[in-house]
Amino acid sequence: MRESNQVTEEKIMVDGRIHLPKPHPIPQEIQRGMKVMSSDGREVGFVAAVIIQKETGSVTHILLGHIPVTPDYRRIPVTLVENVDEDTVYLSIIHQAADKLAIHQPD
Repeated sequence: MRESNQVTEEKIMVDGRIHLPKPHPIPQEIQRGMKVMSSDGREVGFVAAVIIQKETGSVTHILLGHIPVTPDYRRIPVTLVENVDEDTVYLSIIHQAADKLAIHQPD
């Protein structure tokens, strides 16, 4: 049996649509510049970009930026997105957990 070392190719985009769990029947759009709020009501940053899996075209992560801008962007899996409105992304984690998310390492 051969092992496969498939690397999922990603591309970074300024916006994308995600499917939230019910009761949200339509995909929600996430755009660069939207605020990102933790479940404890704290603003943890802004959407710097979205990461899309090339093979499926699905948004897999949001890149979290900070003000003042730093060179480190945190990868937020879309599974942590609880809700989206016109200018804010709401996460299902507290603000301390957002600081512990993986740092994006571009190729």
